[in-house]
Amino acid sequence: MGSDSTALAPSAAASTRARRFRLELRDRTWRWIFLMPAVIVVVALLAIPVLWTLYAAFTDLHLFRQGVPTSFVGFKNFEKLLASKSFWRTVQNTVVFMSGVVPTQLLIGTVIALCLNNITWGRKFFRTWFLMPLMVSPVVVAFVVGRMLFQEDIGPINDLVRFLGFKGIPWFTHPAWAMVTIMAIDVWQWSSFMILMLMAGLQGIPPDLHEAARVDGATAWQAFWRITAPLLMPIVITALLIRIIDAFKVVDIIMVLTGGGPGQATESVTLAIYRAGVKGGDLAFGSSQAYFLLVIMLIFGGAFLYMSRRALGHGR
Repeated sequence: MGSDSTALAPSAAASTRARRFRLELRDRTWRWIFLMPAVIVVVALLAIPVLWTLYAAFTDLHLFRQGVPTSFVGFKNFEKLLASKSFWRTVQNTVVFMSGVVPTQLLIGTVIALCLNNITWGRKFFRTWFLMPLMVSPVVVAFVVGRMLFQEDIGPINDLVRFLGFKGIPWFTHPAWAMVTIMAIDVWQWSSFMILMLMAGLQGIPPDLHEAARVDGATAWQAFWRITAPLLMPIVITALLIRIIDAFKVVDIIMVLTGGGPGQATESVTLAIYRAGVKGGDLAFGSSQAYFLLVIMLIFGGAFLYMSRRALGHGR
């Protein structure tokens, strides 16, 4: 009997494993059955506009030209795009905007996140207060903060400047000041995002590491550079990548504040796409601009991720 029971044990175990595998396979099958409708809808909503825009970029499709058949024109829209000084000006404006706001937001977000992480009294109150700009629509921020505070004639900021004995600043009518104004408003709103991300990263750092560093005689500055900064780096890279992509797509605050002016001093690529494709009706040229913007974002994003991986030691 002992030998029979020993022989039957592996068979029973194999039968149990087979039954468990069949149950897991059936559960996995039903999960996919329930998920597939949602997956199909999401893929369709993403793929159809992308493919249709790609088709339009190689045609002469125009929204306001009724009764004229659409023709395939090859790369003519992209050739027109590359030869357009107006478009390259919008690219320059967008890069300048991104280069100004993203590092500033990172600096402000780091300082405030460190301060909030080190205080014990009123942390929840100040954290909520600093995150409030993130809860407001960018259009509302541009109208309330921008149009009302930076109003050149009766705005409170220029009133303060004049009270101090200086001449009022042309916030919206001077090309350089108009870009500075847009940057300042974007920094005011989206620094909250950096604070939120960095606060989450700081909360995930074990306090034992800082206590051990203090025991070893490390200063606060040394503890920051040797412990806090390296452990925060993955969060910082993620936050920067998100903000770089968002900065390249800026359109709302520019449209509300300056409309791209004065002249073309603050017009972004996204605003140029809107004007060409929606207001102007030239869907073909607007689509080519959209795909060129996608290429620029992929280049910047890829270069940023590559340099980040090299900095973190993962590039070998």
